Amino acid sequence: MLPVDRHHRILERVAVEQSIDYASLAGELGVSPMTIRRDIKQLVAEGFLRTVRGGATAHLTRSFDLLLGQRALTHATEKRLIGRRAVELIEPGETIFLGIGSTVAQFAQFLPADLGVTIITTSLAHASLLASRNVRVVSTGGLVTGEELSQTGALAEHGIARFHATTAVLGAAGVSRRAGVTDLEPAQADLNRRMTERSERVILLADGSKAGVAGPCVVCDLDRVTLLVTDPAGASAMAQECSLSRVRLVVAAPTDPPGVSASA
Repeated sequence: MLPVDRHHRILERVAVEQSIDYASLAGELGVSPMTIRRDIKQLVAEGFLRTVRGGATAHLTRSFDLLLGQRALTHATEKRLIGRRAVELIEPGETIFLGIGSTVAQFAQFLPADLGVTIITTSLAHASLLASRNVRVVSTGGLVTGEELSQTGALAEHGIARFHATTAVLGAAGVSRRAGVTDLEPAQADLNRRMTERSERVILLADGSKAGVAGPCVVCDLDRVTLLVTDPAGASAMAQECSLSRVRLVVAAPTDPPGVSASA
């Protein structure tokens, strides 16, 4: 069993039972208690769990990450850095189109309620989280599909068309010089494209594993992206992919000051 599979199993059990013991979980997953201790220590460090009396209890604010499956746990530290850094780029009172995905979910986690922003999103998971914090949220409507509880179809398209946003915050399956910004699903790519067309600027959130990847469904050219927020390890590869475009690269280092830290 891969570590990411094991981590997801741990989160699933904690979400159901609230507290667990290391020996029991080790027996279920066929590993040593020490391996489970390392796994839980990593999940705590990444913000998925908090430890209680030798076991672990899930953060309620992170429970919806289970809906995203194992992708939420892949490159989790990088996604957390990216989401937190992207929030620093948001101005008070903005109207924001918010896409779907595990990296965008981190942005939603860090977005404070006191910025006075309005969020327009196709994601029921993001809408639920932000509305619970008294953030003003507009759900586009649409056919609810997939494990991410995203809304698609004509209703979602019409919902997006009714608004003009100052910023679109989106994720991507791939970022490449040859294909631009890409996604895996045609319906989601179409919705993201519509968001970019109705926004004054586009902030793309993508860790280094997306650099050079060309998914099957094109969202937009790189020149349509204003800022691309990535992790330190992926900065060089992203800079290379963006070198012929106007996109500005923001490197989400843990000690970053506000502002754009690098240009492609």
